[in-house]
Amino acid sequence: MIKLANEIGIDAALIEKLKALKDIDADLSALEESNDLMRLAICLKYAAEVTAEKYNRKNIPREVFIDTMHDIAVWCENNDNKGLKNYEWIQNHLHAELFKIGRLQYQMYKCENETLEYDCLPFSRGDNLIYVHIPQGEPLIYRDCLMSLQLAKRFFEEHYPEFEYDYFFSESWLMYRDNQLFMSPDSNILQFQMLFDIVYSVPDDKQAIERIFGKRRRHPVFYPERTTLQRQAKRFMLKGGVLGKGIGILSKSDI
Repeated sequence: MIKLANEIGIDAALIEKLKALKDIDADLSALEESNDLMRLAICLKYAAEVTAEKYNRKNIPREVFIDTMHDIAVWCENNDNKGLKNYEWIQNHLHAELFKIGRLQYQMYKCENETLEYDCLPFSRGDNLIYVHIPQGEPLIYRDCLMSLQLAKRFFEEHYPEFEYDYFFSESWLMYRDNQLFMSPDSNILQFQMLFDIVYSVPDDKQAIERIFGKRRRHPVFYPERTTLQRQAKRFMLKGGVLGKGIGILSKSDI
């Protein structure tokens, strides 16, 4: 557990707290009733003992395992290094259903999303997809994302040939079509959009507000302007613009 914590970049002070814990059981059913530090310990122990063995059986490189589990360290940082709060999300990693391959993350996903407008989409509810997630912490460079998609296609062909799917799918504020109304054409986000067919967008600003500004304020005038993106988005909202999210797809055959 401690070895893995070091490998994936858990904060040194947090590791010292982990060392003081005794009798850690890799029992994910105990996560809900545990505190954040114990949740981290349980997840690390499960990853080291159970998830790593799943990777070994599938002959998945250790590098992919470490890159994927690094998300645990990211979410600890988001929790001021007090431990792991977002344990529900991390269980996708622990069950070997989500992998970080290059810049992006990929989740084997049976699409049961009731909110999607399936009449607009080339797949049906219940179909298998590869859900593309964009982890924080690295620049969103077009060529890196393209290479990641290419590597991911080969990854699933090699390690999960039994998982049949036709489309990569992403539902994100990064896919919102109206981002082009306030972002510069050469921005990484708009370049990233070009990798996908944006089928439709909806004016649901919850994710965009969280990712751009951290939290919602009473009025756009109160939002910070520390980054270029914050300044652009704030001006857009002050002029009556609404942030949102988009649905992007990419056919496996087009990669």
